[in-house]
Amino acid sequence: MKTGIYKTLLALLSLTAVISCRKTLEQSRFEEFELTDSYGMTRKCGVYLPEGMDPKSQYPVIFMEDGLVFKETGFKKYLDSLIAYGAMNPVIVACAYENKIIIPGYRIAYRNAEYVEEIAKTDVELAKLFDQHYSYFKEEFIPYINKNYPVSAKPADRIYFGTSNSADFGITLSMRDPRLFSEFWCYSPVYSNISEYGALSTPVKYSICWGIKEEVGMTDYFPTLVKDIRKRGGDVKSWTFSGGHDREWWRYWFFEELMRRFPYTR
Repeated sequence: MKTGIYKTLLALLSLTAVISCRKTLEQSRFEEFELTDSYGMTRKCGVYLPEGMDPKSQYPVIFMEDGLVFKETGFKKYLDSLIAYGAMNPVIVACAYENKIIIPGYRIAYRNAEYVEEIAKTDVELAKLFDQHYSYFKEEFIPYINKNYPVSAKPADRIYFGTSNSADFGITLSMRDPRLFSEFWCYSPVYSNISEYGALSTPVKYSICWGIKEEVGMTDYFPTLVKDIRKRGGDVKSWTFSGGHDREWWRYWFFEELMRRFPYTR
């Protein structure tokens, strides 16, 4: 049973209702927009901006792949409460939405080919989709957020967050471009193979977790992947939780990591 943060969040949400006449959390914003990448594909995105954001300041930023999770599972209300009542410092969350549409002529969605390098290796057309998305995320999405929102340029303030296949994308990203982020939070990766990669060119921190009720065959996969990352110089914090491939659990550990990484300091 989840305790700790959920008790805190429930208390904060209850307090919000009681004192809403004095303080509202609605001043935070979640803005949605579209980007057309250099290959002509329209990409949907969203960005969370904390209450009372000062556009002249620079805020830590979490780049969240599979960003619809933020929108669809109530991340905003929890983040609002934690920030408003001093459980953590304000952050910006930049969400790149996943494409769930099935690829014509295939039995998988765009997100699977775009996120998972191992799938991309099986077919020339799928490889193109992976490469195009990789280029978009690194060369277009990240620079757009950097240019249009008050996010920090300090490496220590920039984090990647992905779950399931987008966790696999984060692991590939860390192998190819370890300087992009100070930390990679990769929850329940399912299809990563880093055997072709050598040692990391710069120190990288990882937070990797998985559930004890994940799919059959995952029990050996996760610790082996963690071991392989450590062999390449990755500083991995890993843990298991009692659930399965579950958005609610991922949300829970996302906020645990946020409070660890950005504790209230003012």
